[in-house]
Order: sequence, then structure tokens, then C-alpha cells
Amino acid sequence: MTKQVVLITGCTQGGIGYSFAKKFAEEGCQVVATARRIEALSGLEEFGCEKEALDITDRQAVNAVVEKVIERFGHIDVLVNNAGVPAVGALMDVDLDWAEQCINTNVFGTLVLSRVVAKHMANRGKGKIVNVGSVVGYASTPWAGIYAMSKAAVHSMSDTLRMELKPFGIQVVVVVPGSIKSNIGTAGVKTVQVPEDSLYTTVSNYIVARANLSQGLKATPTDAFASHVAKRVLKPVSPRYITYGYLCSIFYAFYYLPFFIKDFFFSRRFGLHLLYKNEKKD
Repeated sequence: MTKQVVLITGCTQGGIGYSFAKKFAEEGCQVVATARRIEALSGLEEFGCEKEALDITDRQAVNAVVEKVIERFGHIDVLVNNAGVPAVGALMDVDLDWAEQCINTNVFGTLVLSRVVAKHMANRGKGKIVNVGSVVGYASTPWAGIYAMSKAAVHSMSDTLRMELKPFGIQVVVVVPGSIKSNIGTAGVKTVQVPEDSLYTTVSNYIVARANLSQGLKATPTDAFASHVAKRVLKPVSPRYITYGYLCSIFYAFYYLPFFIKDFFFSRRFGLHLLYKNEKKD
């Protein structure tokens, strides 16, 4: 039986993509793992994975890698758009250049790869595109507005792609991680921005803490999450959405709750209620 060929982006060590690569390989797939730095993929060769350097914001590089994979293996059965970058800070404060980078990577990088691979899949009459979203795509929180915006866009884009590509035999799946143990907290801390003239300096500790919110003691182990997703993606008919991980049910519920409940909870969870108290003291 011919192995399914799975192309995965954002497979840096310590992240969800790295575990995806391992688990799809363990399920008997031929995995092509990518990351911006080839050295970040170290160790995946032990699982039989092929490794390629890829910056998904570089359209020429995207075309070149996809062509290389098809030339070598003949086809791509599954594309997993996992690559993404965080952005932590108030919408009033996040550097707009970094915000643009976040959107370009998380949204347009995903779209570009999907478009290139989908044309190949459409010619074969089958394939799966898996886009990694986030629970903040269901319910945005303070201090993660740019990232939440990008992931909500991924959800929306995927819903449209699912309908537009179905006539060509292509399934589109949205993976929605909850709190998953990975390197995203470390990456998020590096993006925290609270300028000296920020309106939110008095709650800066809440902003910094937001970067590591998903990395608590109860966070779902990365390998367990990846295994859960891989098994469902490889079913003949995959779910449209795979929502899994610690806290995901809470965020999913917030999607349906009245705004006043959600606003009340998040205002207190992320320190915004303290700004009202400071205003009264002044």
C-alpha cells in the first residue's frame, strides 16, 4: 500500500508541528517536515521524516518546496498548515510591523500554501488541507488581539475553502488546539510589548502572564494532542473541526455565551477591572 505523503509546516523542535511530524510518521505516512531553519528539525530523520527549510511568507520558496515534494513522491495527500507566530500585547501597543508579520505568516502564509497544494490535489481529485487555528479563534482575549485576529481569519478562511474545494474531492479540516504544552509560551514572551506610554502599564504583569497562559501544569502534552489529531485526520472522512486540549471546552462555550458574560469574565481574568479602580483613585 502506498504511503500517504504529508507535508507539514512549522515543525520546530518543542512545538506542535514537531510532534505532528512524529505522529504522522508513526501512523505510516511519508512525512515532509519543514521549518524556517533546517537545524530546528533535528531528530525527525529518526522517524523517517524528510526535512526541508521553508519560510511560508516566501512565495517562491513555497512553490519550490511543493514542486520538490511532488517530484520526489509523486503527490501530496495531506497538507498541515501549522506554522505560525504569536503576538502578545494590547491592540493599542503591539508594533504594527510585528502585527503585519503575524498576519502575513498565520493567514497569508496558510492561504498561499493551500492554494499551491490545492491545485495539485484538485488534479488528482482528492486530498486534505489541515489548518491549525486556536481556541482564541472562538473567543478572543485581552492581550492577544492580533494573534486571535489571525486565527479567527484562519477559521473563516478554512470554512470557505472547505466549500470551494469540496467539488474537487478536497477535504478541509480546522484543528483547534486548547492549552497544549509547547514552545509557544517562550516565543510569546519574546513578543510582549508594553511601551512606557502605554495605557496599560499598571497591568503589565497580566500582559506578560498572558504569553504563558497556555503552558500551565494542566496543559495537554504535545504528543498526546498530535496523536489525537493525526488519527482523525487520517480517517477516510475527517471531522470539519478537531477541537482538543485543556481549556478548549471553556473557550468553545464562550463562543456561544452572551457577550456581557464573556466580557465580565475576561476583564477580571486579565486585569482590566483594575484599570477602572485606578481611574477612580485619580
